[in-house]
Amino acid sequence: MPATSTAALSRRHLLLAGMFGATALAGLGTLAPSARAEEGWTEEFMTRDETREGFLLDAMDDWQVDNAKFIIAVIKGHELDEEAAIITLATAIVESWLRNYEPAVDHDSGGLFQQRPSMGWGSYDEVRHKKRAIDAFLGLGDHSEAPGLLDLAPDYHDREPGEAAQAVQISAHPERYAEQIPAARTLWDRYAEDVSPYTD
Repeated sequence: MPATSTAALSRRHLLLAGMFGATALAGLGTLAPSARAEEGWTEEFMTRDETREGFLLDAMDDWQVDNAKFIIAVIKGHELDEEAAIITLATAIVESWLRNYEPAVDHDSGGLFQQRPSMGWGSYDEVRHKKRAIDAFLGLGDHSEAPGLLDLAPDYHDREPGEAAQAVQISAHPERYAEQIPAARTLWDRYAEDVSPYTD
């Protein structure tokens, strides 16, 4: 489950400013995405709980497929690349089987990444809001005090994807992220070309 690090927090905005510039940072504060009719990313989509367990790459239901596509859309909206998407998708597969868990299944964790409010990832509702949860995982959510991918592994291109995921999640089972990298790459290959960036 994700944990927080006070050492990384003090450098957070300096790191992001260096990577993306002040202009990019200025647009990160929006917390209430509007709907994109052509993609169907409504507020109801971003907050609906999905509690059935299980992940089979070739037997995903509509919610799992849409969640994978939405992760890709948000990655593209932040102008991040395939590797960032692979790490994010693999993490969501491991943590939630690509489902937006509403009930707390481990301590106070919830959502796509099983983020814990008590560890600084945001409020109960924020960790279960898909856009905010993705932003927090990336280290781009102003609502979250916990460091994300771009804080803890800005060199993720030079790391194994599973190692980069573990840097954020600090799981008791770090090997599980690497196991899902092939599935995450398959999802990118299937859907990325047809998914538009989500920038709201």
